[in-house]
Amino acid sequence: MNIKKESTGDYTATITIGIGPEDYNEAVEKQIQDHKRKANIPGFRPGHVPAGLIKKMYGKAILADEINTLLSDSLHGYIKDEKLDILGNPIPSLKQDTPVDFENQTDFEFCFDLGLSPAFDLQFNKDVEMEYPVIKVDDTMIDKYIEDTRKRFGKPAPENTEQSPEAENHPLSGEEAAAPETEKTIIPAEMTPEFFRQVYPGKDIETEEDFREQVKKDAESSFVAETDKLFFNKVTEMLVNNTAIPLPDDFLKRWLVENNEGKYTPEEIEKSYSSFAESMKWQLIENKLIRENQIEVTDQDIRQYIKTFFLRQVVTGTPDPEMESRYEGIVDRFMENKEQVQRINDQLYNARLLELFKQTLTVINKEVTFDEYLRLANESHHHHPDDSGEDHTHNTEHDAENPGTEQQPGEQIDMKL
Repeated sequence: MNIKKESTGDYTATITIGIGPEDYNEAVEKQIQDHKRKANIPGFRPGHVPAGLIKKMYGKAILADEINTLLSDSLHGYIKDEKLDILGNPIPSLKQDTPVDFENQTDFEFCFDLGLSPAFDLQFNKDVEMEYPVIKVDDTMIDKYIEDTRKRFGKPAPENTEQSPEAENHPLSGEEAAAPETEKTIIPAEMTPEFFRQVYPGKDIETEEDFREQVKKDAESSFVAETDKLFFNKVTEMLVNNTAIPLPDDFLKRWLVENNEGKYTPEEIEKSYSSFAESMKWQLIENKLIRENQIEVTDQDIRQYIKTFFLRQVVTGTPDPEMESRYEGIVDRFMENKEQVQRINDQLYNARLLELFKQTLTVINKEVTFDEYLRLANESHHHHPDDSGEDHTHNTEHDAENPGTEQQPGEQIDMKL
């Protein structure tokens, strides 16, 4: 087998693979013998079908399967051995326009075009300042929370059982008409130390002032997941906008057309390519950050995440060994759901990238109102580099083959077995 690589541009190359009889004859002959032993053809005893007849009936299909297997293994093996950092996947070369004839050919040559990842410099250090939005919890928000909480811990008002004068003067005949259902009136809980301890068990809160302060702290904490998400998006936007990354655009457009198996026309790809290119740039930046900072997510990390999620549902203390065993069984079943496991994998990677952002960049807290936060979040959603609509999943090697949307820090995983 002969494999060679030819550069076709700054970030493109063509791999040519030559396959001859010496590469496939032995495997093809083995397949023919297997078919001979298993074939059930009228007029021949099992295992005694002539090899020539098997070749005539199945030889072309057997050869095609073996060539395809050799081609796939050798192409991906070459890319791995040569440590080629590619974009997308190899696609058939434009220069190979002659159909393969498995009936008459004995020597085969296949060409594949590659997109190569560009080298680039990343400004990612303490010299870079990023604002972190801190949502201001005002008195109106605190009052609303307290009002809702007092109702939640309140008691129904006593029912009025007195009959109205109209009913006394005009009794109903036959069965009594059903009274219309009305919403029960709730008497809000009083602002007492007992109420404070109901809301915050284990905390020694005696005054309304201390209670309001605790409510404020809780409200601020509840916004952290949202502000983390916005901060994460702002950092990714900054890195994409401030990093010069040349891309092999023509190759990527061809790859998108072929990768989507006819779902999009070249004209549709052209129209949305700019958003895809931003997404691809972010994936390249993300991969660089992950490699250089040795970030990884293991199966054990994912198992612990799942286990912790289910443990949070338990009100009691530390589970006993029997309960631990049950949790492990739940985790085992959940790990079979590849889609959900991938989502957790993505979320854990993003959470670790978020911590890297906070540790590496100069983060400046900026107080904003809730309305200001909503405006910023809406702007970020419209400009985020992963808002391309392309399918994207991380894997443990974090390659850039499928850029697109992903799970963000702070988002809740839908835990379904």
